[in-house]
Amino acid sequence: MNPKYERREGEDTFEYGLRLIEIKVEQKPDDLEWGDIVEATGMDCHRDSLRKAASVTPYSGYAVAQYFKKKLAAQCNPNQADYMGELDCKIAEMRKEAKRFYDQRREFNKMVDRIGREENLEDRLVVAAQSLNELVPLSINKTSDFIDQNAEAVIVFADWHYGMVTENIWDRYDTQVCRNRVERLVERATERIRQNGCRKLHIVLLGDLAHGAIHTSARVASEELVCDQIMQVSEIVAQAISTLADEVDQTVVHATYGNHLRTVQNKHDSIHADNMERLIPWWLKQRLGDRGDVVFPAAEYYEFLYFSVCGYNICAAHGDLDNVKNAGKTLHTLFAKKYSSDIDYVLLADKHHKEEFEELGIESMIAPCLCGTDDYANGKRLYSTPAQLMMVFRPGVGADACYQIKLN
Repeated sequence: MNPKYERREGEDTFEYGLRLIEIKVEQKPDDLEWGDIVEATGMDCHRDSLRKAASVTPYSGYAVAQYFKKKLAAQCNPNQADYMGELDCKIAEMRKEAKRFYDQRREFNKMVDRIGREENLEDRLVVAAQSLNELVPLSINKTSDFIDQNAEAVIVFADWHYGMVTENIWDRYDTQVCRNRVERLVERATERIRQNGCRKLHIVLLGDLAHGAIHTSARVASEELVCDQIMQVSEIVAQAISTLADEVDQTVVHATYGNHLRTVQNKHDSIHADNMERLIPWWLKQRLGDRGDVVFPAAEYYEFLYFSVCGYNICAAHGDLDNVKNAGKTLHTLFAKKYSSDIDYVLLADKHHKEEFEELGIESMIAPCLCGTDDYANGKRLYSTPAQLMMVFRPGVGADACYQIKLN
């Protein structure tokens, strides 16, 4: 028997037995059995007999002993009963606080583990990017003369869904098709940059560049694992940006995230910002870090992007939480109230089709998708042409040209 259950000094056999029975009934320890009590007190009875005698019923021997124990204490000290009740409350509060502390410590440890994994992953990405920079350097190779020094271009990379595989009457899509379409996008965007003599380029990453695995249909329709999707599409984006950056004097990359790479499948249980797509701009910074003409401004507005082009303010978001018909008014009110900033244009994605809406002088646009019609859209007879959005801005004019660069 555990030494902590040994007989105390000055304790007779009967008191010793009562104390052990009280411990057994109240605390239910795993290391104290009824047979141990019988053996320790030298009782001449079976362990089941003792267990039944101490059975917790209103008239069992143990219950009667406890009743008279409390009654005697109350007679000796009238305030004793109240004191014992108050003490029980204090003990309960202490136990609740201990439980709360354990829960907080568990959540803190989970957070520390997650941060540790993220930092380790970031370190590994840095090493991988540095190694790739030596093998496939993305160096500056300017070719343009920048005819119009005031024109600025905006190109939206949205809804590539790299890794998705689909084939229907309207479209066929896989990783190789994605690569081919990105090549055509860069070629056609380069032509329009030269035609408009753009000196500065804004590349806007509006999310869902990889397909992810947020639900069963996404996992079934995926050609590669999610981690492979992120790694591959990040490098495709890096090379596309590097090629386009050679056509202008300066390139600014604005990046947010979509909904297909959230870490928790159920969107109701997911934290919106807990999204693996946030790794993509991290990789881009490492790969394009040697290019002084490509910059990555800090994202200061959570999932929103807010930047100025030729004096016109643009707010951009993935679009899974927005509606094109009220986004302009809603976001303008939000930014005006919280940041004292106006909005002239709103850029959204997510819906996989082109759509425009203007209200109160605010132009809201949904950028088309690069992947085209997937199985889900085909099942609902929702068809879209694979394309990406490009805009050319000039001072005093705003969006002077809007191109839907078709890629089918």
